[in-house]
Amino acid sequence: MNDPTTVIAHAQPVPAARDSHAPPAPSSRKPALLDAAELQQRLFWTVAETAFLLRVGVRTVWRLMADPQSKFPKARQVRGRTLLARDEVLRFMRGASG
Repeated sequence: MNDPTTVIAHAQPVPAARDSHAPPAPSSRKPALLDAAELQQRLFWTVAETAFLLRVGVRTVWRLMADPQSKFPKARQVRGRTLLARDEVLRFMRGASG
């Protein structure tokens, strides 16, 4: 077994300026992809999250919300954000597919 406190006589000293970690990758302008399993745990979804789970564009979700004949769930305004109830959206998805 290796003992971390053991001093090795033939070890080369490491210069103080050398970093043991590689530099981080540059940031990307693309947003990170959403995780469907994590979204299923939330009670409310944003318009972008709803579009991701419905596999449609954000604009399509806004159009569905504006069309009273689509029977899309009503959105809620919470502190300036538009949110949709998960259970209502899932019910709409089941009704539209079947």
